[in-house]
Amino acid sequence: MKFTYLIIFIHLVISCKTQPKLTQNNHLVLQNINCPEGGDCVFEVLKDSNLQIKTDEFGKLYPEIIPGDKLVIKYQFKKDEIKNTADSNYSEFVYFEINKDDKQLILKDVELQKVKMLFGRICFCRGAMGYFKVTEGDLFLSNYDHKLQIDLKFNVKKIPQIVTEIKESIKY
Repeated sequence: MKFTYLIIFIHLVISCKTQPKLTQNNHLVLQNINCPEGGDCVFEVLKDSNLQIKTDEFGKLYPEIIPGDKLVIKYQFKKDEIKNTADSNYSEFVYFEINKDDKQLILKDVELQKVKMLFGRICFCRGAMGYFKVTEGDLFLSNYDHKLQIDLKFNVKKIPQIVTEIKESIKY
């Protein structure tokens, strides 16, 4: 009887582990990764893609991911909604792109624009939302044998933010 419970327990532990998913575009998607409290996170490695930073008719920035020859990294934090509260949706995004053959990157402050780093805050918070170029922070990235290690600390002083660092190690 104890053996049966042990088998069930082991099965539950293994099945609860976050599993990477490959989408039809061969993009890697990881859910429930290292995440601030009070929300869920999704980490995506978009293969054979390029990140374009565009400007809308009001002069506001936004990202567009197109087919290409690089890796685009997309991180999303989605805050838990407040029950019975309209317009409580809140998300933060971090985007950047790297060359597939970049083995190691160490970037600081304005150098973060070499990877087109962009931070987005999407919410019902007038005057304090949108996408912004990241020009303050530190990025250490290692990319060997399809294993990506990211250590990012950053700050966007123009708006409040919850996500200020990302530490992930994934195989893509």
